[in-house]
Amino acid sequence: MKKIIFVAFIALIAAACTQQKDGKTDYKAVRDEVMKFHDVVMGDHSALVNNQMKLDTLLKNLSGLKIKFPDVDTVKEKQAMLAMVNDLSKAEDQMNDWMHKFEPDVTGKSNEAAVKYFKDERKKIEIIDSLYKQEIKLSDDYLSKFKK
Repeated sequence: MKKIIFVAFIALIAAACTQQKDGKTDYKAVRDEVMKFHDVVMGDHSALVNNQMKLDTLLKNLSGLKIKFPDVDTVKEKQAMLAMVNDLSKAEDQMNDWMHKFEPDVTGKSNEAAVKYFKDERKKIEIIDSLYKQEIKLSDDYLSKFKK
């Protein structure tokens, strides 16, 4: 919760700083805000990849899982793990897709067009951030069953 409040506070400060003296928003400030938010989201990337690796390890050793947790239905758990790895991979793919399509160089665009572009990109990365947080929470909760 503190992290969310901190990010919101930083975003508010950044938004306040994006005004030029003539009252127009400077595209460079908006671009910098998008890049900073991207960096925050990428901080969660390691948690996402870490959970993928933990699930892969469990998948490779289902027999060991059955020994440690005899009541576990390994067929059912294998399906759940595969689905979770797939969902984590989809979230990661969305981030990779966004990064490949993101164009920080807006040469030839007006300041207003550039501001609109970066604000639209901010919305896209916010959606990815929500997806990251959702998939990380779901996989954390699942992995806690097996003390991973």
